[in-house]
Amino acid sequence: MTDTSQVRTVPAGTTSFLLREHAQGAPGGDTTPVLLLHGVPETSSCWRDVAPALAAGRRVLAPDLPGLGGSSYSGPYDVPSLVAQLSALVDAEVPGGRIDVVGHDWGGSLALALAGARPELVRRLVVVNAPFRTVPARAFHIPLLALPALPELVFRAAGRRVVEAMLRYGWRSSPPLDADRCAEYAAAYTTRPGVAAMLGYYRGVARPRAAAVLGRRTRAGTPRVRAEQALVLWGALDPVLPISTGESVVRDLGADCVMVTVPGAGHFVVEEAPEVVTQVLLDFLADETTPAPPVAAAPPQSPRQGAGPLDPPPDVVPAEGIGAD
Repeated sequence: MTDTSQVRTVPAGTTSFLLREHAQGAPGGDTTPVLLLHGVPETSSCWRDVAPALAAGRRVLAPDLPGLGGSSYSGPYDVPSLVAQLSALVDAEVPGGRIDVVGHDWGGSLALALAGARPELVRRLVVVNAPFRTVPARAFHIPLLALPALPELVFRAAGRRVVEAMLRYGWRSSPPLDADRCAEYAAAYTTRPGVAAMLGYYRGVARPRAAAVLGRRTRAGTPRVRAEQALVLWGALDPVLPISTGESVVRDLGADCVMVTVPGAGHFVVEEAPEVVTQVLLDFLADETTPAPPVAAAPPQSPRQGAGPLDPPPDVVPAEGIGAD
């Protein structure tokens, strides 16, 4: 099959999306396109080792998130507004159709929110190292990045070093992220618009949550996420979002959701273990009547011996708003 990929600009909603599209040959008429959503501090480039294999017979769409990387967007950055931008992109690229959504980190939270807001749009859902209704207390970067003024000063003085430190902290596999990719991400998150957008994401969820806590209020119930099938894929050594966070996502998504952990990988599992991630996604997204169980592709292993998907998640606090609006 002919392997084709292209990078183009797509206006949708109030965003000018940078979109990477992959395909091999002519996609089948009944094959569901795949939408890949990246996290922070990455861009859609993080899927470069995964997307081509997923593109056999189907369209694979990997946009830079609104305001990040090469996508221009000036806000607002609350979750419903970001989901509206992604919905507009899907409606433009797959009019009247359905998609499978795979999201990592912020992309995973937005994938969950997209499935909740537009259940008719999402067939299968994959959440990769991303929180839903709970986030561990050790995720200290969320309130820090939501502070006024200070984060801008830090990024202005040492933005590249901050981005590199974020990547090093979450990375647990060997070898580490190569220098060229690290430089690419550092460049994307040190421009003034890129920094403003990234901080807008965190402020869009952290400030409403803080107001609710200080006012002793709870936010309204979040919409139930519906998809034909759901998978939670987790780097077992993630230092910020431990396996217990993934287990809580599984519980929130219900009995039909399954979880696969990747031993030896940290938060950036898509780039730390691309071969494993690719195989799990190929199995889970297959259009066969009876797809192979995704757990068989990568047996769950956890540094917490005896942990299972029903264990109560320790050390977590409510995270109203993250992927749940």
